[in-house]
Amino acid sequence: MPLVWPTVRMQPKYSSLGNISYFTQMDQRAVKVFLSRLFFTVMLVSADASMALHAQTFKKDDPYSGRSLVCDRCPSGTYLRAPCSATRKSDCAKCPKGAYTEFWNHISMCLRCSMCAENQVVKQECSPSNNCECECKEGYYFNKRYEACIKHKECPPGYGANTTGTPQQDTECVQCQPGFYSNVSSAKAICVAHSNCEAGGLRVVLKGRGWHDTLCASCDDLKTRDGAGYLQEILPAFFTQLHQKMGIKRIRRLAMRLPQEGGKKPLRGTVMKLSRRGLGDFMNSWDQGAGKDQVRKLPEMLRKTGAHNAADKLELKLKYIDQQFKLCEGLVEVA
Repeated sequence: MPLVWPTVRMQPKYSSLGNISYFTQMDQRAVKVFLSRLFFTVMLVSADASMALHAQTFKKDDPYSGRSLVCDRCPSGTYLRAPCSATRKSDCAKCPKGAYTEFWNHISMCLRCSMCAENQVVKQECSPSNNCECECKEGYYFNKRYEACIKHKECPPGYGANTTGTPQQDTECVQCQPGFYSNVSSAKAICVAHSNCEAGGLRVVLKGRGWHDTLCASCDDLKTRDGAGYLQEILPAFFTQLHQKMGIKRIRRLAMRLPQEGGKKPLRGTVMKLSRRGLGDFMNSWDQGAGKDQVRKLPEMLRKTGAHNAADKLELKLKYIDQQFKLCEGLVEVA
């Protein structure tokens, strides 16, 4: 706050009209306030100057004379190679590579530069006057609770990334609104609009949901393709949902029951060794190579593992697709 000396009028003052104004006495209270502010400001300035001086010097006893010496500290980027004496100043030397000092100091060696921890990368290299700065690598963020870089959360099918994760913040997921979907588990994918079948002159084979797109086809397409083939397009997202809702033991039982070509079952030892991610890859691989008969048996396999709700959901979708085939074939009346 600027210091302003109070105006004091010690003598009468005559105006141009010759009228005399009353003599104004100094406001003692205003003077006291001003003086207290002045004293406080002077003390602050003195304290700052003292601290600045103290930050750049240190006291040391002379081993020969016993006198207390005031030695200069070393600036950042250097260290004290030799303290001052009665005849010489402090001897400062530059920090070697891989070491630093950030402040005025009188330490005998520089500090070793930090190493980035697991899942971190160098944001700023170490210099003689600054320590190395690290941040979480791509796909990770710093979790204050665990004081470590944790992988960004993945939004499951039916949810999209509302806020993409950064090195300081986790991904924020939001449920897809009606008319939008996300069919992948991703830390970056957003919800996108369902396909518009009518705009392309096609009919709806399967209505879109939050976790899968609307499936479109022409009647000519439906004549050459089985309904199970359209169902296969949404199975990867369907399997991802199963992995998030079912325990790994039940997932393994389902993988063991997946109908194979020729009625063969996968090797039990192979399936039992798979991790949850490995089981997901195994089931997606099955989906890519499965025939129509194998896909149509999937609801039955789900029921045998106790996943009745998932089996009902898949069966209803397959029935809806088959209904569209019948509409194209003219076997039922089009509403």
